[in-house]
Amino acid sequence: MLKRLLIVLFSLSVISASAQTSDSLFTVRKGNSWAIKYVMRAGETLHMLAKRFYITDVALEYANDYQDVKKYVAGATINIPVTPDNYSVNKQTFSGQCPLYYRVAAKDDMGVLSTYAGVTKDDMRKWNNLKGYTIIPGQTLFIGWVKIVPRDSANPASEVAYVLMKKGPSYDTSKFHILGGLDTAYNRQTNNGTNVLTEKGTAVFFDKQGKNNIYYAFHNTAARESVIKVYNPGMDKTIYVRVLGPIPNTKQFANCIIGISSAAKAALGVTESKAWCELTYSAN
Repeated sequence: MLKRLLIVLFSLSVISASAQTSDSLFTVRKGNSWAIKYVMRAGETLHMLAKRFYITDVALEYANDYQDVKKYVAGATINIPVTPDNYSVNKQTFSGQCPLYYRVAAKDDMGVLSTYAGVTKDDMRKWNNLKGYTIIPGQTLFIGWVKIVPRDSANPASEVAYVLMKKGPSYDTSKFHILGGLDTAYNRQTNNGTNVLTEKGTAVFFDKQGKNNIYYAFHNTAARESVIKVYNPGMDKTIYVRVLGPIPNTKQFANCIIGISSAAKAALGVTESKAWCELTYSAN
């Protein structure tokens, strides 16, 4: 009889623990931070999810492999980065927060996980009602709170439940982020702009239209298919270009450091056939 009672009590505790976390989000360790494994639902887009989790489109793309953005559809699993913009160790007064949980892996210890969470080991122990600092693989730990816009709309494509972007009378279109765009590729290649080479000099424009808002360029140092960030200091405008190959050895490109497709002239605020520009690109 006692044995049956213990089994029932154990089962109830398991059910209770499951209920506690069934509506919560679980994180994994990604690099030196956390990421939420999220399964996309029908009607959701990457832009909508970025807004829902209080991160930028670029941050969301950088946390994933966006070589083929078409594969990110309903049923796809993506990484939602946990950043200072959406993560907190304190429960806020507003309702747009969700508890975050983590399943302990084989080589995890309390010191490492508390460092990731930005709290002390004592805080982690108290959060999870632990008697000591020992944790075991498979154990579920509460690690903090994430800001999230509640999903309370039957039609997520309408974005009713998501933060709407503020609209103004005009925008600098050269600063727009394009989903799966070259700025994302540049950030990935240069480790968010921390591993770069720089050049300053003349850019020459050649007659070639961009495709799908992508600009192309010739350059003698950057690898083919790599991305160069081009800045026009005179107009304070920036674009990103994909390298086609080395600069042709012709009179048109004499004494220039880069050749850029003419479709990029308007975005850089250029009207002439040449312009002074500053370049940054991957050092690898």
